[in-house]
Amino acid sequence: MTVERKEYIIAIDLGSSNVTVAVSEKNDKELLDVVSIVQKKTDGVKAGLIENIEQVGKAIHEAVSEVEEELGIRITEAYAGISGEFVRCARHKDHVFVYDPQNGVCHKDIEALFDRMRNVQAPDDETIMERVPQNYLVDDNEEVPNPQGAFCKKLSSTFNFILCEKTPLQRLEMALKRQNIKMLGVMSDALVTPESVLSPDEKEEGVAVVNIGSGLTDVTVYYRNLVRYIATIPMGASAINRDIRTMSVPEKYVESLKRKYGSAVADMAPEDILIRVNGRTSREAKDILLRNLATVIEARATDIAEFVLQEIQDSGFYERLAFGIVLTGGSAKLKNIDELFHRVTSMDVRIACPEMGFSEEALDRLDDPSYATVAGILLRGAQLGASSFMVDRPAPEPVEPPQPAYGRPQQPQPGYGGPMPQNPMGGAVPPMVGGAAAESQMPHPAQQPRQPQPQMPRQPFQPQQPQPQQFQPQQPQTGYPYGGGTSFGSGAAYGRPEMNYGQQPRFGGEIRMEPESETRPEPSFEERQPVDEPSANYTEESTTEQNASAGEQAPEKHKRNLGSLVFGAISRLNNKFNESFRTSEDEEI
Repeated sequence: MTVERKEYIIAIDLGSSNVTVAVSEKNDKELLDVVSIVQKKTDGVKAGLIENIEQVGKAIHEAVSEVEEELGIRITEAYAGISGEFVRCARHKDHVFVYDPQNGVCHKDIEALFDRMRNVQAPDDETIMERVPQNYLVDDNEEVPNPQGAFCKKLSSTFNFILCEKTPLQRLEMALKRQNIKMLGVMSDALVTPESVLSPDEKEEGVAVVNIGSGLTDVTVYYRNLVRYIATIPMGASAINRDIRTMSVPEKYVESLKRKYGSAVADMAPEDILIRVNGRTSREAKDILLRNLATVIEARATDIAEFVLQEIQDSGFYERLAFGIVLTGGSAKLKNIDELFHRVTSMDVRIACPEMGFSEEALDRLDDPSYATVAGILLRGAQLGASSFMVDRPAPEPVEPPQPAYGRPQQPQPGYGGPMPQNPMGGAVPPMVGGAAAESQMPHPAQQPRQPQPQMPRQPFQPQQPQPQQFQPQQPQTGYPYGGGTSFGSGAAYGRPEMNYGQQPRFGGEIRMEPESETRPEPSFEERQPVDEPSANYTEESTTEQNASAGEQAPEKHKRNLGSLVFGAISRLNNKFNESFRTSEDEEI
């Protein structure tokens, strides 16, 4: 097993009907890759407030355990989101006097203004989650986006404070702590959701993000790249489901019936199509007209749209939102919901999934409006900092590199282990020592330059020639017409020593075994061709005397060659004669 260090951002989105746990990491392009995302049903949460911590803890444990098993990590810290009526925004205006009006507003003046905003205290039962500056005014009459360098005596600003009650925060922290998870940070869902669904142009020109959940509907107004207003409506898809239940539809079929056959606009539903809904028995099955189902859905969805319109108007930016409304959340998948909001608000409406700040692979996994909030938490968590995890990965199995092939491969014969590989430098290849390490260090023959192998010192070829001295032929013995002769064969008669490979000399003396010459092959014994070149060791004087006496000794030389053949054959039968002949030969040499 190998241990890898990973930097993960972990987000937990606890909604009224689902809990979502997502894990992401940054890639080389500074985008987020979603490595795991799990969503589980949950009970015990009503309108964003935890009412049963045991049920909530069970759902969180199931989702977290599945992520841990998938990634092989232990989750001990995470970022979380929160939403509900207990989250609200409040504006506060304050000012400072410019330190040096002659030189304009400096950075010190802006910091003094921020310090005054940081000293603002929240009510006893609430805590401040965010401080968002809204605008800057110089001398109370001109709004500027950046006051630094402006000439004025008084610098004012309005901050938007995001407040949350302490009790819901404490319950959320307790639910995570029971699962041994430390809450690194908690953030408002209404603030982080737009980060994943809005483009820069929409933030600049103005847009309202409406996140329709199960028990809540969050409204966020963006203008000039700033969050201008947030609000939470305590009504969501669960209110539509309760109305469908009044049509005698079992609760377990309500959600699937709404998603598959429901429509938010009644006049866009067919008039003559019936849907049979099963009851407790076949006799209790009920037929529902699709137009009637759409009428019930439209009535409650219209209420939600009217509340959203009221919040947008209360923000004071209704006339400035050039890009209208962006719908997201799990209930945004309801058929024709965008058309209903368009009819109610008279604004452009589109349905959005997470699309900003993630890689292409991650967007494929987040292609669902219900993942917009958890995606926003991941983006905000990436800005605050990731968590380090040690991940155990199985070590890859070692793959032995193929042994270098020396020469052409041979097919093994049956019953035979195969020939021993041959070394191109000569000789057999020695066995490998050290396994794969030794094999990896041995270069391939095609890449290794050929090194000369140590050889025995080669003796220069010196053919024996008659010495420039007086020739004294031996007298032939009785019964032998021709005298003379040397060793077995006729090699000495042609001026070179006898090369009897693989045999010991039959007569006395030492015969040196010389390897074959690579440049000049030796003639075979059958060819018997004399070598006429003089030896390199002869002097010029000896060579001249030899050439002068060559004509006188030629007839005697042929006689001696024939005599040596006859005498060599007979001498093998007489050891005594061989001994005397060897003695005489040594003395002559």
